[in-house]
Amino acid sequence: MSQYHRPKEKLPVVYTTKAKCRDCYRCVRVCPVQAIKMKNGQAEVIPELCIACGTCIKACPQNAKNYRTDVSKVLQMLDEGAPLALSLAPSFVVYYDEWEQKRIPSAARMLGFSFVAETSVGAWHVAQASAETIRKNPSRAHLCTACPAAVSFTLRKTPALAPFLIGVASPMIAHARMLKAEQPKRKVVFVGPCVAKKDEAQWLENEKMVDVVLTFEEFDEIFEQRGINIKQCEESNFDQPVPGDARLFPLEGGLLRTAGINTDLLDPSIVAVSGYREVNSALEALMEQPKQAMIIEPMFCKNGCIGGPFASKSGNVLLDRKRILAYNQTNPGQNDEGLAVNKRIETLFPLDQNKKRGSFTEEQIRQVLAMTGKYSPEDELNCTACGYPGCREKAIAVLEGMAEPEMCVPYMRSMAEKKFDTMIEHDPNGLILLSKELKILHMNPAFKNMFNCSDLLLGRNISYLIDPDPFEKLATTSESVIRQTIQYKAYNLICHLVAYALPDEDQYAGIFIDVTVSQESKFQLDEIKTETALKAQELIDHQIKMAQDLAKFLGEHTAKGEVLMKTLIDSIKK
Repeated sequence: MSQYHRPKEKLPVVYTTKAKCRDCYRCVRVCPVQAIKMKNGQAEVIPELCIACGTCIKACPQNAKNYRTDVSKVLQMLDEGAPLALSLAPSFVVYYDEWEQKRIPSAARMLGFSFVAETSVGAWHVAQASAETIRKNPSRAHLCTACPAAVSFTLRKTPALAPFLIGVASPMIAHARMLKAEQPKRKVVFVGPCVAKKDEAQWLENEKMVDVVLTFEEFDEIFEQRGINIKQCEESNFDQPVPGDARLFPLEGGLLRTAGINTDLLDPSIVAVSGYREVNSALEALMEQPKQAMIIEPMFCKNGCIGGPFASKSGNVLLDRKRILAYNQTNPGQNDEGLAVNKRIETLFPLDQNKKRGSFTEEQIRQVLAMTGKYSPEDELNCTACGYPGCREKAIAVLEGMAEPEMCVPYMRSMAEKKFDTMIEHDPNGLILLSKELKILHMNPAFKNMFNCSDLLLGRNISYLIDPDPFEKLATTSESVIRQTIQYKAYNLICHLVAYALPDEDQYAGIFIDVTVSQESKFQLDEIKTETALKAQELIDHQIKMAQDLAKFLGEHTAKGEVLMKTLIDSIKK
């Protein structure tokens, strides 16, 4: 199989909403191809590395991961009146209820789709073409290529296995080619549970085949925006019959079953695996024995397409599996005996999905490890809290610019504890920690200086130094915090004490704030205030006495003046 590069630029499919990202490293941990870059504590998806599997979208606890929505494109095409064909993935059976399934074709036609069909039509041709390729080379290994995420994963993780890829297009692309061949001017819209399909549609070989890829969620949004209620639509059929058992494609082994290949679970040469860990294990096994005759049907989502990131509303895999089986049974496919296989089914895959990792010396790796306190192999905890499988892998990611040294959670916790210890040691307030028996466990330097003691008292009861009454109240009452201003005459101290309980540790802590100077200043101020008040009162009394004496003098003087004036007036009259 020949391969070629995809376009240099492509639209990102998965991205981070930075306002919601809270550097939990969950996406780094679950990303199967390490396409997440941490920058300033936030996760950034690298489009050139991302295979758009949607794993990080499902895993993100903050809902900070999202996929590109293409609703506006479809609405625009509907408004333009272009001939539109809908290709509906077979897993629609687990997303929509039975009564909805029967009305979807009518609802799609009400939107403006002129042709509505199931992608299972293309899936049948994919299965038959895959079987034909396997029959032509029965003695070699074969990797089925219906799942684009599995193809991308293979090219990224084990590029040496690229020659074993069958080289048959996915059902989405196969069906789109058939629809375009019938009517070249037709626009094709695929609806399914898979985010990776949005990426697959951008591969160079697939350009202009599928015009828009939607998830079921986006499809529902279009119905809502156009005011179409599926309940009010009549039941109708799709415009194309589905051959054989192609409706089983969403399940593990669905391709093999449709192709008529033995699906015995105990057959060592035929394997249907799902989930990226299982797919990775199968690829590793093939790497070890590349010459063995084996057929591997890899499906990147656990349990197949029904486990896709946007496949099911119920979330119950067993029930969803039963729904697929029941739908296939109640809607039997067209007799496929003698049915011609579409010749335009082969495809090429993008080679540049494989990005080689940088090569770094042991010295460079050790330097990065030392940045987070790892100076020997014993220091490497390999706790995976940073999202990487081990400390060395994370160090390499730092050198590649994909990770930050600060992502090491144990190291950052250790640094925080050291900083806290430093704060305690340099705190100007006295700090003491007591056991439940009120024995001294720890004293900071300020406390030792305030109470003229040393670590020799560790293990002694607090009563050896000071009155234990505040701490005894904590131990014997329901109070959790006690605040008091206490004078310690033996130490010439006046302290504001904040004593509190540490219930989880069954311990007690005390903070002693030296207020001796301020209290003495307060006493001096009170004395000044008292003395000033006495002086002021003395002055007031003196002034009152003077006023009284002056009034008396003025009164006497006025009375004598009145007598003299009367005598003078009487003399004049005479």
